[in-house]
Amino acid sequence: MAKRPELFAPTNSSKDAGTGPITDVKDEKPSRSSRKQSPAESHLSDAQNSSKDVLHGSNSESKASPTAVKKKSPLSLTKSDGPSQGTSVPRQLSGTARPQNISALISSTQWKKKSSKGMSRGRRRQRGEDLVAPEIPLDLQIEILTRLPARSLMRFKCVSKLWSSLIRSRFFSNRYLKVASPRPRPPRLYMSLVEHLKCNSMGCNSMEICQKPRETVLLSSSSTSANSFDPALTMPGIGGRNMVILRGLILYFVCRQACIYNPTTRQSLTLPAVKSNLFAKESFRQSVLYFLGHDPVLDQYKVVCTVVRSSKRYKKITSEHWVLVLEAGGSWKRIEFDKHHLPTRPGGVCINGVIYYMASTGLFPRAIVSFDVRSEEFNMFQAPRVLPELGWPVGFIEYAGKPTIVDHSLLNSLGLVDLWVLEDAGKWSTKSLVLKLCQMHLVDKDIDLTVEGITQNGEVIFAHRPLIYPSYILYYDLQKNDLRKVRIRGIPLHWFNKPDASLYSFFKHMDKSESIMHLEI
Repeated sequence: MAKRPELFAPTNSSKDAGTGPITDVKDEKPSRSSRKQSPAESHLSDAQNSSKDVLHGSNSESKASPTAVKKKSPLSLTKSDGPSQGTSVPRQLSGTARPQNISALISSTQWKKKSSKGMSRGRRRQRGEDLVAPEIPLDLQIEILTRLPARSLMRFKCVSKLWSSLIRSRFFSNRYLKVASPRPRPPRLYMSLVEHLKCNSMGCNSMEICQKPRETVLLSSSSTSANSFDPALTMPGIGGRNMVILRGLILYFVCRQACIYNPTTRQSLTLPAVKSNLFAKESFRQSVLYFLGHDPVLDQYKVVCTVVRSSKRYKKITSEHWVLVLEAGGSWKRIEFDKHHLPTRPGGVCINGVIYYMASTGLFPRAIVSFDVRSEEFNMFQAPRVLPELGWPVGFIEYAGKPTIVDHSLLNSLGLVDLWVLEDAGKWSTKSLVLKLCQMHLVDKDIDLTVEGITQNGEVIFAHRPLIYPSYILYYDLQKNDLRKVRIRGIPLHWFNKPDASLYSFFKHMDKSESIMHLEI
């Protein structure tokens, strides 16, 4: 393998330039960065044969005279198959080239190649860093997350503190509820089974816990067809009497202890006890009932508790009213209302920030009470006098955006249903429906039915009391005047062997979007 000679730049001394032979290496591929050769360098190019002799170790007749390097020409390197290829600017040689000078040139050339490769890798690494994807804006992240399933969002809270705070925030939960509402979602039926003794003056006197609790279970069933509900989830220890469903949240209570359950996040929150002294005196009947409302203006959830003490035959009724804001640091606050009453149908309905429920007073056995969630003010309307008194077989629903009384006392015998709609200024309008004769067999005349709510499609839900086997519910379409029976499957068999005196069953239908609201107090 041929070796390159040591090259020296031409000196400024004319005496030194003529004393020794001039040698040069021919450039096979001149570099584009090479500058134009000077006359001295052109003269050096003509002596390339002499430089070849030097590479083969030939002896020169001239004596080498030491010369100092005054100026170095830039060296240009190109890719080559071997060390014999390359480009360089010719330099003047003084005297005979020595092997150590050739080795130094080769070492210098190899070092520059390695340095060039290192710089190339650095540039590639720098270009790789420039290709890092930019951070996704927060508003775009929110839009993506609101379109994911609720179960995925519960797992994504572990991604980072930012996502955990975002998903738990009220802003995100409201945004998710708004985006998820238009999505088609199969209806879901919640059935609460409760076994316990009634809380009266001879039983539970405590406002905090139930002294005689037994068994409770919340069954969740999904509609796989138009004729049946199949079991989806069984939650022991969850559920209670008089369930209220509002915006994906379930309010229930056993005895006098109220809880709120979010079936989407599987979070349960027990509300603190009301500090009421109304039960200090013994009375014929003691009742504690809860209602759930939402203020769309301030975006607040509030729980209303009504504590009632009544005498025999309800001749004297004394009531207290308490309100709790469902947020961190919330506590019970007493609200004054001079019209004492006893709620006759727990739960009620919340329409545009106002809670409505049916009640009875000493003077007016049939009344409608309203509570403004934002202003926390009560109001009372007199119900139609044609309705039966306390204990009548009627229901209370939201129909066409207005509170409506459903009188189905003649449904079993005549197939008749009357609707009483509360219009503006406390006026009532009525509508009567007669069941088709071909559907009268769907109604069992020996089974008492209760109204358990209404679906988004305008179907009133009728459930049986007590619990029977096989279990079913009736859907009555108020627009089409059509009735259908849906079978309920998956109820544990041992519940059908319990005595009716201690068994309660409650049904609620949820066909709206899921809620991912985080419960705290």
